[in-house]
Amino acid sequence: MNKKTWKKIAAVGVCVCMTAGFTACSGGEKSGEGASEEPAKSTKDYKSDKEVTLRYAIWGATQQEVSKELADAFHEKYPNITVEVEYTPQNTGEYWTKLESSCTGGSAPDVFWMNGVHADTYIEGGMMLSLSDLVEHSELIDWKEDFPATLTAQYERDGEIYAIPKDFDTIAVWYNKQIFDEAGVEYPSDDWTWEEMVETARKLTNKEKGIYGITAEMNGQQYYYPTISANGGYILAEDNESCGYDDKNTMKGLSCWTELMEEGLSPSLQQLTDTPSSTLFESGKLGMLWAGSWNTASYMKNEQLRDYVGVAELPSFDGKNGNCINGLGIGVYSKSKNLDEARLFVEWLGSKEAQEIQGKSGTVISARVDCQSLFTESYPELNLQAYLNQVDVAMPYPCSKVTNEMLTIEYDYLTKVYTGEMSVEDAGKKIAEEVNPLLEEAYK
Repeated sequence: MNKKTWKKIAAVGVCVCMTAGFTACSGGEKSGEGASEEPAKSTKDYKSDKEVTLRYAIWGATQQEVSKELADAFHEKYPNITVEVEYTPQNTGEYWTKLESSCTGGSAPDVFWMNGVHADTYIEGGMMLSLSDLVEHSELIDWKEDFPATLTAQYERDGEIYAIPKDFDTIAVWYNKQIFDEAGVEYPSDDWTWEEMVETARKLTNKEKGIYGITAEMNGQQYYYPTISANGGYILAEDNESCGYDDKNTMKGLSCWTELMEEGLSPSLQQLTDTPSSTLFESGKLGMLWAGSWNTASYMKNEQLRDYVGVAELPSFDGKNGNCINGLGIGVYSKSKNLDEARLFVEWLGSKEAQEIQGKSGTVISARVDCQSLFTESYPELNLQAYLNQVDVAMPYPCSKVTNEMLTIEYDYLTKVYTGEMSVEDAGKKIAEEVNPLLEEAYK
């Protein structure tokens, strides 16, 4: 594969969850071209005694411990296979830069984490092995019964399966009970409304103490995607051939956040750039924030915070709730020299045994339907059920063949909205004008 065919896109900031990406150049691998041999269709009869070391690439800082625990548990089952966990940060784009480079150079990890944003480029770039035969013959995985369709769809292309769902995340409201108590404000309930949330933020905001009621962070997944959905708007049409940024309901779902900032209930964009919402929350300067389920372990490890936090469902708009669901998958490098062992490990990671280990760690919500409740039980003092209660109303994270380009455009114009340089309406129209031709070209 020619290195020039991989076009790198610069990260534009964690506010829109962007990371580096590259342009695809060929179809996904079905047989592990470039590897020593084709993998067997089924893993159930694996009997090799060959000593093998698999490299397993991950990016979740809070998941390093449980990932190693999973690697050790797998090694106990297959003593000849050792799994080395390789952690690389993702929020700065370093994970994707490193994975891109190793794929280009033919030295990628045998097994790696994948998300919907990058799936198309790695699948079409021929870097991910088709796992269809593995899934079809597996005794550990039932593709349709074990995982939500929203997650499996992220890794299916033209009838082929390219990753096993690992976990998923939704959004909920975290709040600081100490700040609520000092302000004499009742804690949020799961059936509250947006208007009630705004009024609560007003009561909690105390500029003399440097406390804000809430943050209006410029972050799609955790903030404006759920409110856009709740207001009847959309980011991508069902056919992915157009976007919905010029839709009036989409604009309404965006405006509700900028209004909070304009009223002073949230720090400014510049303040949030200097000091992210999570930092403000963990330092006791924020009454409420919208946060993904992946933040749970981090917040609960903060000894100064853990005894004063609560969790509630996202508020409703005119009786309608919205949320955003996203998930990670685990793929196999198509040119791995250890395809049979890599497929065996990935299959086991999707098993009930493995996902129970992951679920009990409290780091993420396991993708398997029969293991999801383990996350809520990991911290019984918290209402973590709030993350599961809105799964059915959650919009899928908007992914397409031009996701990186779309996020760049979205980020550029929304920055002007959040700094007051442009109206939501004008920005929405501009985004649509630039994104729609890209989608039309990609899906024609």
